Amino acid sequence: MKIDNLTPAIGSEIHGINLADPDQVLQHAEDLRAILAERQVIFFRDQDLTPEAQVRFAKIFGRVEPVSSTFPAHPENPYVELLISQGTRTGTDIWHADLTWQTSPPAGACLYAVDVPETGGDTMWASMTAAFDSLSPAMQDHLRGLRAVHNWEAPALTENLRKRDETGALYRAAREKYAPIEQPVILEHPVTGKPVTFVNSLYTTHIRDVTNDESCALIGFLSGLAKVPEWQVRFRWTKGSVAVWDNLATQHYAVNDYHPEPRRMHRVAIR
Repeated sequence: MKIDNLTPAIGSEIHGINLADPDQVLQHAEDLRAILAERQVIFFRDQDLTPEAQVRFAKIFGRVEPVSSTFPAHPENPYVELLISQGTRTGTDIWHADLTWQTSPPAGACLYAVDVPETGGDTMWASMTAAFDSLSPAMQDHLRGLRAVHNWEAPALTENLRKRDETGALYRAAREKYAPIEQPVILEHPVTGKPVTFVNSLYTTHIRDVTNDESCALIGFLSGLAKVPEWQVRFRWTKGSVAVWDNLATQHYAVNDYHPEPRRMHRVAIR
């Protein structure tokens, strides 16, 4: 393998491995896990993956589970989530980590580009370990004792469910299954042990045990840390590209600038 670090803080592109070849994937599995832990998001080009091959590759990073988000599952594989858009509202053109409203959010994700626009539709990632490191020791200590509430009902996501089912049954089922939950404001990463700022503007609704004004200010400040360019990497998709990212240590933003060109992605969540 050949590894190109794309920025000092985050992101590496890896060359010289065929992800559809089980033997190659297993041969490099330990190295790929180590690179992901260090670099937080890794990229591959010119891959040809069936849904089965994508799931098999994702499994080297952890356990996979059937789709449990507000997007539909692939008709041939319940572990593959379909992200299909034409540059219209998806709810992902905002800095966020995936599914932080679940008791155990995905530890990572594997995203495969099936069909992408000629230009536009990039995705950006930001390191939330770098964000924590930027804070003063006094602020770090203060935040460690706080907890925040996360809720899945972001406007664009609820609208997505209603479009898929005009009866409202999917929306009502999701509300019943996924009540708002609490997460630590500062998460200790289960693999690296590094502290991570775990607040995002899509799903974090308020912070416990502070005033409403303090909660709004803290959420705005902490979620805004993802916007610092020095902690970001931006990836231009081409057909056959793959990204694997650490969902606990990063936030990401799907740039929504390609309407009316189609964009079809396959995602597998890693637990």
